[in-house]
Amino acid sequence: MERAGGRKLSFTRTSRAYRFLLLHPVRLIRRLLAEHASPRSLGAAAALGILVGASPLLGLHTLLVVLLAGRLHLNRLMALATNQLCMPPIVPALCIEAGYYLRHGAFLTEVSLRTLGSEALERFWEWLLGSLLVGPALAAVVGAAVWLFAELQRRRGVPDASADLCVDGSLAPEDNGEPAVAGKSEKATPAGQP
Repeated sequence: MERAGGRKLSFTRTSRAYRFLLLHPVRLIRRLLAEHASPRSLGAAAALGILVGASPLLGLHTLLVVLLAGRLHLNRLMALATNQLCMPPIVPALCIEAGYYLRHGAFLTEVSLRTLGSEALERFWEWLLGSLLVGPALAAVVGAAVWLFAELQRRRGVPDASADLCVDGSLAPEDNGEPAVAGKSEKATPAGQP
């Protein structure tokens, strides 16, 4: 785009994403679903979401999952979705019980205001200790289940959501017979044939 005076306008990556979100939300969701959508990547993203979700870093889970999944080139939506499986009270309670057992050799059976309120710092350390045991175990189970499901879907021939994306990551034109990337066609036609 050019402005008066010959200066070029450039859109930042963030402004393009927001504009794309507002104008084409369904396409944006499809693009995010297709991001790193191999069965192996989906399983790793699911494991990452569970691993971060089991940690006691309350309020930072979503930020950590998005940053780590982006940095490791994993599917961010899958990582966020599985991260939500670790919401309280189930997974934190499992982590606290495992940590309490590792520290004291017995399970925590007394649940009262005293054990949850005044001894909150001890419960936090037990949650941290237990998340080092429970987190990787749950991450392995959920990651393997997601990988297996994605692999079975791939073998069944379920249509890929990334079919609407071009080689360079931009959206392909609507299904009107045009090639996905300008200048590159799928099949070259012999000379003299339409």
